[in-house]
Amino acid sequence: MEDEGGKMKMPKDKTDHAKMEMKDDKMDMKMGYVLPADKVIGDAMKTGGNPEFNYNYLKAPGKTVYEDNKPVREMLFNLTGNMNRYVWSINGVPLSETDKIKIEQGEVVRITLNNLTMMHHPMHLHGHFFRVLNEHGEYSPLKHTVNVAPMQKVVIEFDANEYGDWFFHCHVLYHINSGMARVFSYDTPRDERLKGYPLSNLTTEADHMWTWGEVTGASHMGEFFLTTTNIRNQFILRAEYGWNENLEAEFTYERWLNSYFRVFGGVNVENEMEDSMDEIGTTGVVGIRYFLPLLIDSDLRIDNKLRPTISFSTATMIFQRLALFGEYEYQMDFGWVNDFEPGTDFEQEQTWQVGLEYVLSRDFSLMGSYDNRFGWGRRTFNAILTHGTIQKK
Repeated sequence: MEDEGGKMKMPKDKTDHAKMEMKDDKMDMKMGYVLPADKVIGDAMKTGGNPEFNYNYLKAPGKTVYEDNKPVREMLFNLTGNMNRYVWSINGVPLSETDKIKIEQGEVVRITLNNLTMMHHPMHLHGHFFRVLNEHGEYSPLKHTVNVAPMQKVVIEFDANEYGDWFFHCHVLYHINSGMARVFSYDTPRDERLKGYPLSNLTTEADHMWTWGEVTGASHMGEFFLTTTNIRNQFILRAEYGWNENLEAEFTYERWLNSYFRVFGGVNVENEMEDSMDEIGTTGVVGIRYFLPLLIDSDLRIDNKLRPTISFSTATMIFQRLALFGEYEYQMDFGWVNDFEPGTDFEQEQTWQVGLEYVLSRDFSLMGSYDNRFGWGRRTFNAILTHGTIQKK
């Protein structure tokens, strides 16, 4: 807003986000931000011919620097997570597992936002405007939301001049729900108007359990897969049945230690001989699972017969609609529990599958695969169960 003399006036209540957001498009130029007309494409500013949001184009009309005598509290927030499980966090920890971040009135809180993911994260602070530190120094712009691009870093700072608790979070709904948020808390009483809104309702969002599954029917085998999971805990039930009467089913519980590493234990049921359902054995398994580069899921385990097993599985898009998927498992038996025939010191078993999937639409795809146990086949039916709702593919 401008007065009659043409000078700038900031809103009286600088925490009034609603007023600022309603007039956001009109105020960019009035706030003195430098937006070269030839650089603007919609909401993006391009550099080097590529659409890119660059905060160096923004410059405040007056100095925004804080007083020199204010103490500065510095923090590093690594924005973490991955798109495989779609779990997001700060410094590898979701909101539900952290305490409030204590700050004091009269200090400047400076935060380095370091995005270690391949997603954009628009980070928003309630109750304050912060400086986005850029090449304009003392004239760095004031904002309440800043986008942190993939593998990029942004430094912000704000004047701690409020009281109570204030939420800081990614503005992408799925990211905030899974834990990419923090609560800044002044050493003052909580606002009485929030008495009916306990903080626990917010901080336990990522602990909710979600269930999804998949049923596949093919000409050479059938598969069933069911997962119930939250940030840290995951239950998996999977089964496969080949038309040569080869059956295997497994139920495991795994604990996620971070976004890539987890430990697990469970029970495996499998028939020992093909074309026969008479000899079905049950074994207990424990092990570790880890996401390797290129999102290759690795599994290292040992069962109660002391047979170590290693396996790998992955799926990747090789063209816009064509995906390549594969699985490989290698089991070793050194005879530590099982008795071998005379002259046999070691037994091994390998199973693998490779296939292609062509995506026709959001809900339908064509898939074909080869399994070394069941041979060639094509998927003829695929249904996905999510939160109690089945969608056919």
